[in-house]
Amino acid sequence: MAVGYRAILRLSRDADAVEIAEDQVRSWLKDKIRAGASDVAWDRPGHYQFGPRVELLVVHAEHETSGRRRLYRLIETNVAGRWGVSLYASSLMTGGGRQQTIVVEVDLIGADRETALSKVAPPRVVRSILDTVSASDGAVSLTGSAAIIRAGETSEVVQAIVTPDRTASVVVAVSPARDLDNSWREMLSSLITQSVGVTAAYAVAADAADELFTALPESHRTRAGEVRTYLPRVDLTDPNDSYRHKWLSLPTLTRSLKGRIVAEPLQRRHGEVARRRFVEAQLPSDVRRTIDVLRRAETGVERAAKVAAAVQQQPVVKPRVPDPTMPIAGSTEAPARSDTLLEKSWIERIAQSFKRWLGIETPEFEQIDALDAFVAAKVAEVAVAEEQLSDAAEREQALQSENDQLRRDLEDHDLDLAIAQEQQLRDQRELTILRRRIAASQHPEDAYVAADEEIWHAPASVEELVERLLPGDDGHVISGRVVFTGDIDKALEIDRRDATGRYAAAFWQQVRTLHDYAIARSGGFNGGVHSYLTDDRTDGIKCPVGQHASKESETVLNNAKWRQERVLPVPVEVDPSGKALMEAHFKPTWRDSFAPRMYYVDDVAGTGKIYVGYIGRHLTNTQT
Repeated sequence: MAVGYRAILRLSRDADAVEIAEDQVRSWLKDKIRAGASDVAWDRPGHYQFGPRVELLVVHAEHETSGRRRLYRLIETNVAGRWGVSLYASSLMTGGGRQQTIVVEVDLIGADRETALSKVAPPRVVRSILDTVSASDGAVSLTGSAAIIRAGETSEVVQAIVTPDRTASVVVAVSPARDLDNSWREMLSSLITQSVGVTAAYAVAADAADELFTALPESHRTRAGEVRTYLPRVDLTDPNDSYRHKWLSLPTLTRSLKGRIVAEPLQRRHGEVARRRFVEAQLPSDVRRTIDVLRRAETGVERAAKVAAAVQQQPVVKPRVPDPTMPIAGSTEAPARSDTLLEKSWIERIAQSFKRWLGIETPEFEQIDALDAFVAAKVAEVAVAEEQLSDAAEREQALQSENDQLRRDLEDHDLDLAIAQEQQLRDQRELTILRRRIAASQHPEDAYVAADEEIWHAPASVEELVERLLPGDDGHVISGRVVFTGDIDKALEIDRRDATGRYAAAFWQQVRTLHDYAIARSGGFNGGVHSYLTDDRTDGIKCPVGQHASKESETVLNNAKWRQERVLPVPVEVDPSGKALMEAHFKPTWRDSFAPRMYYVDDVAGTGKIYVGYIGRHLTNTQT
């Protein structure tokens, strides 16, 4: 299963999750096939077909003391593919009373996880459940739209942010002006369309902004006019924790707004990040138990359905009852004694089979059909079981491959961490020595380093990074030296993979390196980017030299297809064709399988600028 969406809805104890899930499924079916209640009925576990395009799988798992578990899987086939919407409902007795839970999963059958995450949207049934009953995630209420927060109510937002047991993201947007409060709420409700069920959204009115501002430390505040997403396990006491909780800037929002509605591309990008985290997160133990129990029961239901279908397709051979008054063909004589003994032996063996397999002591001739049906069913069961074992082996192999990749990624991250820690120790030692020398000099005030201006703070996403590199009257100052000319969609793929913004921060450091290099060139420096990185006498921002490559390998350049991937857009002032080969590139230090890169061409000697033609996943080479 390629799950592209998962939501965990905790209902109030007086609700009945099983009944609610079943009602929602019936309603969905009636609407889908335009049928009445009697046309969408079922009375037991099984596989049901409703027309040529809609199927329903029903699985029961009962326990005398703990309670009920149900699985309802709706499968629809349309031009976009084959979609499965699974509702795992449980009504269980716990130490604190009844626990009512509905888990909703959507998968694009036959697709891989990345395709499912990009194409799947929250199913209508989730919004319907949220509109019908109260649902929560830990102490956080889940709704289908954003809640408006007025003055005196901001404690609800703070509580949602810091609640320790939530798994949903908390999205907070502070209205920039009082007359925009209602528009801001509509905008936020539109933004979370693709993440309903996995986010709790709060539109904070302008008159409550200062109250919320005061309640949170500076590192974790949400500024007016911006949207911030708080991941689980927030630590307000740790300023470094703030890097995990990303902003959506006002320029990004305004470019995607159509009236009060956020355009679908931004809805999808924002929602996919939340859905991905939920799909990849570890499940709560009770939810994991419910899904495991129901999936085991599902195997039996599916096997029974497939066996019944296989038996039904087998031809039925009706035995011909011999006429005792007719002689045996080709003979006018009575059977020999040896034939009679053989016939008696066969009858005894057949009688034993009837007794062994069907429990019939004295079988009649007409009951041969029952024995034939029994044998046919067992043959079909074996075939189905073999098929299921083969599918299970394939799933296990896929999981093993995924586990191996995760282990390699973890090893790479551990190595990156060790390298970063070693570099930090060297930098800290150097910083300490330089500070001591400056303090001992005649100008100790030189040891003070002013903080960066706000415009130079790292962007929260690659999308915001790209926007800063787009020229325009309201553009960022950096676009005067470094300009993005590439495919924005390929750059945005990074944001879907990166929930913390670490790639955006790394690329920003590299863009600032190019910016300061361009300034250095205008001031008399004559080397290239690599020389700039290794020249201690030249001032300016510099990323680690190991993150930069001036050229591609001959193997890459000699491959026509790979070379063409690196022929990227530039203004016609740089090249009349509108394209140029870009070999020089930057890379973050992390060695994951995605491994994004940033390619550029240096035209400081011509137009005075550097053009970034590509930001995105690793281009093809011998290792990808």
